[in-house]
Amino acid sequence: ATGMFDGVSYGQAILCEGIGTFILMLTIMGSAVDARCRGGFAGLAIGLVVVADIIVFGNITGAAINPARAFGPYLIDSLLGGPIAWSQYPIYLIGPIGGAVLAAFAYDFIGDPRNAEGSCSE
Repeated sequence: ATGMFDGVSYGQAILCEGIGTFILMLTIMGSAVDARCRGGFAGLAIGLVVVADIIVFGNITGAAINPARAFGPYLIDSLLGGPIAWSQYPIYLIGPIGGAVLAAFAYDFIGDPRNAEGSCSE
């Protein structure tokens, strides 16, 4: 299960999860969701961003970057009697949801996906 490492505050952990999810969501929006782009390299781009997020944020928060990724291990730990860190679970809700929402607004503003003219392949 994911968890904050020693010396990391609650606020720092939320910020790290938010930043990691923000970068991931921008990549998803730009490479897989935008109708102007071909999806040929979307999987590679998204996978590389996930790897980069894990390398950068793994030693800070465990790099869940997805509330479901944190919830599953927490639930299994609870059911099987393992160590339960439910007090840290809000980190994996607030950070990723906030980061994803901010990324969606930023992409809508910067990427202008409603503009049908232009293409990523041009």
